[in-house]
Amino acid sequence: MKVSNKVAFLTGGTGGLGAEAARALIREGAKVIITDVNEEAGTALARQIGATFYKHDVTDLNQWQELVARAISEHGRIDILVQFAGIEGDITKDVFHTEPSMWNKVIAINLTGTFYGCRTVVPHMMERGTGSVINISSIVSFMTTAGPAAYGASKAGVQHLTTSVAVAASKGGNRVRVNSVHPGVIKTRMTDNIIAQMAQNLGVDEAAAEAQLMSGCPFQKRGMPVDVANLVLFLASDDSEYVTGSAFQVDGGWHLKDTGA
Repeated sequence: MKVSNKVAFLTGGTGGLGAEAARALIREGAKVIITDVNEEAGTALARQIGATFYKHDVTDLNQWQELVARAISEHGRIDILVQFAGIEGDITKDVFHTEPSMWNKVIAINLTGTFYGCRTVVPHMMERGTGSVINISSIVSFMTTAGPAAYGASKAGVQHLTTSVAVAASKGGNRVRVNSVHPGVIKTRMTDNIIAQMAQNLGVDEAAAEAQLMSGCPFQKRGMPVDVANLVLFLASDDSEYVTGSAFQVDGGWHLKDTGA
C-alpha cells in the first residue's frame, strides 16, 4: 500500500475501529495523528503505537480549525482524513421513543462533526491538489428499519455528505478523493452491548443471541476491526487514486437478500 510518509488525521482514534485503522496506517509507514475526547486513552494509545494525539471534540468547529492548523504546522500537510468519531445513542429506539436531546447529540457528533471535518480539511487538500477523505458511515444507512432512528439518519447523512463533498472537491482538476465506509456487525463494544441486550430480551445466552443476530448474514459471523482497517488502508493509499464518491460495505454480505431463487 502506498501510504509511506503520508500524514493522516484520524478522529475517534481510541475506539476499536479507529485504533485498528491507526495501527494499520502506521504499519504501512504513515504518520498518524489520532484525535478523541478521551485524553487518557488517546495518550496511552498514541504512546503505544507511535502516533501523535490531540484531544478533540468533533462538535466544536473552533477546535477543528485550531487542530488542523496545528497538524499542518507540525507535519507540513494533511494527506488523509479518516472520520471514525461517532456514537450509537439509543440504538434500538424508533423515532417516537427517541428523546430530542439524544437525537441532537447523535446528529451533532456523527453528522455535523463529519461535516466540520470535511469543511476544515478538504480546502487544504484542494490547495495541494490531492488527498483522501474516508468518512465512516454504517450498513444501517442502507437499511429500512424503525430503529435506530437517530443513528440511522446520521449515518445516511454521512453517505450523502460524502458524495456531495466528492463532487465539490474534484473542481478545478483536483484529485481529492472522498469515500465512505459502511461497517456491518463488527466485533466492537457497541455490538457486544447489542448482543448482551438481545440476550436479556430473549432470555437466552449471548452465544445464542449472536447466532440469531447473524442469521441474516451470508458469512454467519461478525467481522473484525481489521476487516474495516484493511479497506481504510486501501482508500488512504495511492492504490485507490481513481476511486471517489463511492460507498464501501464491510458487512459479510449483510446487505444482500436471499430470495431463495
